[in-house]
Amino acid sequence: MNKIEQTHLNFILVVSAVVALYLISQNWKKQLTLDNVVVYDTNILTVDEIKSLADLQHGVPLFMVNLADVSKRVEQNPFVKNAVVVRALPYDVTITVHERNPIALVAMSGRVLCVDEKGVVLPLPLGRRSDLPVITNCGDNYGVGDTVSGALMQAVKFLTDAKGFNPSVSAGISEISLQGGEITAYTTATSLPILIGMNNFERKLLYLQEFFSKIASNGNLDCTYVDLRYNGQIVLGTERPGRIETVSSNVKGFQTAGSPRNEN
Repeated sequence: MNKIEQTHLNFILVVSAVVALYLISQNWKKQLTLDNVVVYDTNILTVDEIKSLADLQHGVPLFMVNLADVSKRVEQNPFVKNAVVVRALPYDVTITVHERNPIALVAMSGRVLCVDEKGVVLPLPLGRRSDLPVITNCGDNYGVGDTVSGALMQAVKFLTDAKGFNPSVSAGISEISLQGGEITAYTTATSLPILIGMNNFERKLLYLQEFFSKIASNGNLDCTYVDLRYNGQIVLGTERPGRIETVSSNVKGFQTAGSPRNEN
């Protein structure tokens, strides 16, 4: 056998081996059938809800499962930001869910929905979250899946900043009212409205923390509202907002005398 014939024979042997391996692998794949769907990282949704959305039948060939289609079906739920679907050989499919977590309830147009920290509107997760603050008087009408804007988005940003600033401060906020186009907070520490405004949330959260710890804790506040919109001051008002009757003298390091300054 000459060199050319040997090369040709070797080529045929290699191709035959590849084809044989391919056929063996195909037969092996057909023998792998789906036994279980494993779901990870659910908090709002239940494992059964995710499995229902995935719509995978027990016993189907594992390699016939279209992973992208399963992911799309799961992501149809508005609480699902994205879903990662993989085969877990030899018999399982795993679904890792990244959920949208509501940061507040929103009362609008006679109904209550949720919103996450990115401003995406979500349905109400009945029976699962009763600890969320409520945003009222938003004056807008959004549907599930919409992204909010304007004053409502500012309220979402304030609550998100509060959560990152101090969990105890965030937990103390029970309601955000947008009446008049500005943020007014109501808290578990006092029944007084607390005027926040629309900017400089980091500073105002610091003032709110100071108010909780050094003023509200004393009780018997002789005022009708609290105003955190002024730089260097916590204002305790005894009349309507805009007419300042009393300026707090209980906060160390803040300006506490004279007229309020630099509203923002």
